[in-house]
Amino acid sequence: MIDALVRKFLGTAGSGLLDFYMQFSIWINALLMTYALLVFLARRNSAQIVRHILADLMDQYGETLTQKSPKQIRALLLKWEIPWETGLQAGWFPFIAAPQGFLLRIKSDRNFREIFSMEVLVETIVRQTSSRSK
Repeated sequence: MIDALVRKFLGTAGSGLLDFYMQFSIWINALLMTYALLVFLARRNSAQIVRHILADLMDQYGETLTQKSPKQIRALLLKWEIPWETGLQAGWFPFIAAPQGFLLRIKSDRNFREIFSMEVLVETIVRQTSSRSK
């Protein structure tokens, strides 16, 4: 009874899609779960790379960052040569993803700079320094 009602609302095309999903649901769900796991690992990898890069900055400038404004931190980052290569070596996984994104990207200098712009790095530094000063 419920099946007939659902199929009536779906129409012929929707019923075909429902049949396809029911036939291959194990493979479809396995594929979706694998992709979700890859996105999770890529996000963790991206966060690890950011932590590694910003740890170098914290080691170099230390406590002076807590007294700087976001504008001053941005100027400091523009002057500082960001160690992208060593940062990218910090993460073992071959993919990266934006913190709230679902798109996987191959780990490279160019892709990392697209995901983590200067504003995102400044915001991350401000958050880290404000949490350390409390």
